[in-house]
Amino acid sequence: MTNNTGGSDDAGQVTERRSWSIRWAGPGDEAFLERLAPRLAIGIAPWRSAEAMTATARRWLLDDLERARHGGAMVFIAQTDTSVPIGAVAVAPGQHFTGTLEATIGELAVLEEWEGQGVGAALIAAAEDWAREHGAPRISLATGVANSRALTFYAGHGYQQEDVRLSKPLSE
Repeated sequence: MTNNTGGSDDAGQVTERRSWSIRWAGPGDEAFLERLAPRLAIGIAPWRSAEAMTATARRWLLDDLERARHGGAMVFIAQTDTSVPIGAVAVAPGQHFTGTLEATIGELAVLEEWEGQGVGAALIAAAEDWAREHGAPRISLATGVANSRALTFYAGHGYQQEDVRLSKPLSE
């Protein structure tokens, strides 16, 4: 899949034409996935450690890649026309706690300089296509409640809130 998007300046004039494509992740993508990890800490609760979240996200991304190598998941990479990675999404088959089959998007992140260019939309479409091909009637994901940009993005792609997790400190 190849896409072209143009950026615009304050006057609305196209400033640059960017092209990119989506491919399967493979050997050599570990460093890029690790580089994306801090993007997954956006929107975490202020009482959580951004460093701990980044470390956890790094582990999730590398675990996703390992599961993909063994056929238990898929990781898609968005890359420029010069093969520079700019975003990724991980999707895996799963089961909702009610027992129904669904796919789960574990992580989706795009480099900041590529936000708003359609890369995230193409990655989510690739994950949804993969889920359909693997018989999942539904797909779900989780994101930080304070990540308003992600919440708006996902809502724009038809995702609806299903669960809310609440937290309270006990040491006050």
